[in-house]
Amino acid sequence: MILAICLLSCLPMLADTERRDTVCFYETWEQMFDMAPVAMAVDPYMYFGPYEMEFVTSDDRFNNDIHKNYLAATINDSIWFINSEYLRKHFKNSDAASLSNYLPLFFDYKVAYAIGAANPGVAELLFGSDGNIEIDYYYIDFVNRKVRRVNSSTLSQLLEDYHDLQMRYEGMKDYKKREIIEDYFFKYIDRASQDVMHPYILDLFE
Repeated sequence: MILAICLLSCLPMLADTERRDTVCFYETWEQMFDMAPVAMAVDPYMYFGPYEMEFVTSDDRFNNDIHKNYLAATINDSIWFINSEYLRKHFKNSDAASLSNYLPLFFDYKVAYAIGAANPGVAELLFGSDGNIEIDYYYIDFVNRKVRRVNSSTLSQLLEDYHDLQMRYEGMKDYKKREIIEDYFFKYIDRASQDVMHPYILDLFE
C-alpha cells in the first residue's frame, strides 16, 4: 500500500520524462484480471488531481469512451485506476456520487477498493489546510452493489463477518480516528482476501 501511494505521488514526474507512457483501458473485470485491454493510448494528456486522474486524447469519440464507457485504466501496466462514472452507473445508492474522474484502484480476486481525497473538515474550512491531503477509502461492495466510503460505521459492518476483528476494533478507545480505521480496514482486506468463504469478484460481477 505504501509503495502504491509512493508511485502515485511520482506520477507527475513520470509524465514529464522522455519515455512514452501507454495507458490501457478495460471494459470488464475479467479483462482486467486477464490483462486484456480493449483499447490503449500512447502519451495521452494526463491531468492530475488530488488522488484522481483525467485522460484526454485528440480523438473525441475515444474521449467519450474514456469518460463514459471504460471501467478502468492502467498506466504502463503498473498503476490501476477505476472510472468513477462506471461506479455511479453500476453501484447505485452509494458513496460514489461524490467521486470524479479516474481514481487509484487496488484489487485482487476477491476484494477491491479505491482511494480519493477526503472532504475537508470544519477545521480545514475555517483555518485552511497544512498542505497534507487526507485519504478516504472506498470499498467496492459487489454483493450489495454499493461503493461504501470507509468510516467507523462502515468498518464495523464490514467486520461483522470476522467477529474477533470487530470486537478488537470496537473495543478501542480511538476507534473513530482515521489511522485506526485505516489499520483495521487493511486487516479486513487481508482477512477477506484469504477467506475461502468470501466470494470471488467474477462470481458476482462480469
